[in-house]
Amino acid sequence: MMAGSQTVKLFLCAVLLLLLSSCGSHVDSEGPIIDKLLKDSSPADSSKNKIELRLWSFHQSREYDFWQWLAKEYEAEHENISIKVEFVTSDDYFSRTRLLSSFASGQGPDLFFVSPATLERFVKADILYPLTDSFTPEMKIDFYPSALESVSVGGDIYAVPIETELLGLFYNKELFRKRGIKPPSTWQEMKEAAKQLTTSRVSGLTLETFEGVYLNFSWLPFLWQTGSDLLTEDGKGSALSGEASKEMYAFFKDMVNQGLLNMRPSRPVTDIGIIANGETAMQVSGTWNIRTLETEFADQPIGVVPLPVPEGGSPVTIAGGWKLAANKQSEHAEEAAKFIMWALTGDPAIPLKWVNEVKFAYSPRKSVMQAGLNNYRQGLRAVFTDQIFGTEQEEPQLPEEINRIFSDSLQQLLFSDKSAPQIQEQADARIKKYLEEVIN
Repeated sequence: MMAGSQTVKLFLCAVLLLLLSSCGSHVDSEGPIIDKLLKDSSPADSSKNKIELRLWSFHQSREYDFWQWLAKEYEAEHENISIKVEFVTSDDYFSRTRLLSSFASGQGPDLFFVSPATLERFVKADILYPLTDSFTPEMKIDFYPSALESVSVGGDIYAVPIETELLGLFYNKELFRKRGIKPPSTWQEMKEAAKQLTTSRVSGLTLETFEGVYLNFSWLPFLWQTGSDLLTEDGKGSALSGEASKEMYAFFKDMVNQGLLNMRPSRPVTDIGIIANGETAMQVSGTWNIRTLETEFADQPIGVVPLPVPEGGSPVTIAGGWKLAANKQSEHAEEAAKFIMWALTGDPAIPLKWVNEVKFAYSPRKSVMQAGLNNYRQGLRAVFTDQIFGTEQEEPQLPEEINRIFSDSLQQLLFSDKSAPQIQEQADARIKKYLEEVIN
C-alpha cells in the first residue's frame, strides 16, 4: 500500500509540474499561481455555500432576458442565493404531464409558472408552497380581488399573479384593404373574411389546434359568447347542454370543413409571427404580442379588434396570465417563496417593467396599473384598453377532468369525422357522469 501511495504522489507531482510548465518557459516555485493550485480558496469554491434556486421558464427573447436580469438583481441583494433560469420549451411546459413528472422524479424546479387551469391540480398534488402568511394586509389591498382569487384554493394563496392578459383578433390590414373587407365584429363576418382571404399560401384564421392548456384558454371565450359554459355556477351541473353550446361547435366545425382554419401552424399559436410573416389573415392571440408588434414587426400592417361574437351575442374575452409559484417539495421552498414576494409584491418598478417594457399586459396590482397609466392608450394598446378591457371573464379553475373533457371535444371538432351535435352531446354526457361520480 505504501508503494502504491508513493506512486500516486509522484504521478500527481508530475501532472502538476506539467501543468505549470505549460504556462510558460519559467515558473516560480512560490507565488500566486502555486498558491491557487494548492489552496482551496477559488471563487468557484465559495459558491458551494450558496443556495441555488432553479427557475423554469418557457419565455423567450426579451421575456427570458427579464427573468435572468431579475435573478441577477436578487443575487446582488442576497449574497447567499444563486438563481439559475432554465429554458423549457412551451410545448413541454404547456403539456399536462411535463411538470408533474419532473416533480414525481424529484427533479422539479424550485420556481415555476402556473395558470388557473393547472393551479388546483398542483395544490392537490401537494406541490405548491402556501404564500398566505407572506401577504401583509397592505399587499392584499394592492392586488385586485379577482387576481388573488385566481391563485387561491381553500382560502390559501399559492402563487403570485404577474400579469393579466386578454385575447383579441389580430388581422392583416393590407389584405383586408385590398379586398375591401372591414374587420369582423361577428362570427359570420369572420367566416366570410376567411373565405375571401384563404389561399394556397395563406390561411383564413389561426386559432389554437394543439392540445394543451392554451387550447381551452383560446376556445372558452367563444363558448361563453353563446351564453353557455362547462359547469353551472354552483359547479354541480353541466352547463354544456342545449342549443347555445351546440352553436359554437357547429359554427367552427363548418369552418374546419371548409378549410378556413390553420390546422397545422408553423409555430406555437402564442407567437404573433404567424400573422406577421404572412401565414394567416387573422389570428386569435393576446396582449403579450403587442410589444413584439411594436418592435420586431413594427413595419407589418397588423391591426386588432375584439373577438367577434355570434349574432345577438355579448362581447366576451378571457383574462389569463401566468402566476409564479414555489415548489413545496424543494428543500429551499422558503427561500423560493421569499424571491417571489420580493419580485412581485414589493417595488412596483419591477412588475411595471414586465407589463410595460418587456411586454404589454395589464397588472394585477393597482399601484402598478396607476404607475403605467400613460402607456395603455398607445397604438394597438388602445384597442385593448378602450374596447376589450372590461369584457373579460377570468380563466376558471376547473377540475382536471372537466378541462380534459373540453379539450377532447375540441380535438374531435378539429380532427374527427364526428358531427357537431355528436361532439357536444358526448362532452355534455361525460361532464354529467363525472359530476355524478364526484357527488356520489
